[in-house]
Amino acid sequence: MAFFNLIMKTMLTNLVSLDKPSLLIARGGVSIKEEPLWNTKKIVNVSPSSGLPVSVDYHWEKQFIYYSEMPAGELYRVKLGDDGSVSPKESIITTKSIDFSQYAVDWVQDKIYWIEIEKNDTLYVSNLDGTMIKTLAVLNRVRKTKPILDPYKKYIYFTSSNGIERIGMNGRDRKVIYSDIFFIGTDLGSDMAIDFKTDRIYYIEKVHSRISSMKSDGTDNRKELTNVYKSKFLTCYQGNLYYLGSKYDLDTFMRYNPSTGATTQQDLDNILWDYRIYHPFAQVSGTNPCGSNNGGCTHLCLPNNTGNPAYTCECPDKYEKQGNTCVESS
Repeated sequence: MAFFNLIMKTMLTNLVSLDKPSLLIARGGVSIKEEPLWNTKKIVNVSPSSGLPVSVDYHWEKQFIYYSEMPAGELYRVKLGDDGSVSPKESIITTKSIDFSQYAVDWVQDKIYWIEIEKNDTLYVSNLDGTMIKTLAVLNRVRKTKPILDPYKKYIYFTSSNGIERIGMNGRDRKVIYSDIFFIGTDLGSDMAIDFKTDRIYYIEKVHSRISSMKSDGTDNRKELTNVYKSKFLTCYQGNLYYLGSKYDLDTFMRYNPSTGATTQQDLDNILWDYRIYHPFAQVSGTNPCGSNNGGCTHLCLPNNTGNPAYTCECPDKYEKQGNTCVESS
């Protein structure tokens, strides 16, 4: 019955919001903001004594909403019920970061990836409930932006003082794919987004006040938009690039069609801390090599970007491999 309700919800959402998707936003709490009238449904309220939600993400199929608060340094999640109810929040990851916003939800492999700046930009992975935490790599010189995931090609993209880099979702095969003297000198921490349909990465060049794009391997670099001052929070959906602009110091929701060059805007009359396009077409299902019986792994199953093998069995932190299983380190 729950699966049927999810299918019906998805079909109805597709009919009414394919061109104008809802937004999951962080601003004075966590809310779902629906076009075209921008009706707002509050998911998480904030009291004066609690933290301030600064970053949001979600898993559409499993109906989870994730958010982090400042200065708690924790990642929380709630579950949306078919009847519109919201479960009590649960803390799933605790860090020493005051601003824990550099995380991303993998909706294909059902994992969470995050970077802790206070620990030499260490990259971690866990299950969706925060269990089986594993240190993947010490990245160093990473700047304060969310990593972006390609759960289909099994890569994580991030900005650093080297430029734009990628690394496999198992923490291997790190590579700089774009490096420019002006970019690495002035645009550290630039926002990025990936369009899975065209296999292009969009990124902001602040020093030039423009948005450029390239293929996901770093080739075919080209300018897309100029004179985009104070732009932030890039995301792609249905062949369009979305981002926040600024008008009278308030955020404006912008949409750019790379095929036609057309740009439209919608005034929001407020300032957002973060947002995500909230729609099932923004999280199209893919092949999860660990989907059947956790890939046969006893603990953590991670995808392999090379595809050979399709996945690797890993041990979480404080465990070590012994034969085909993991045991607690002594």
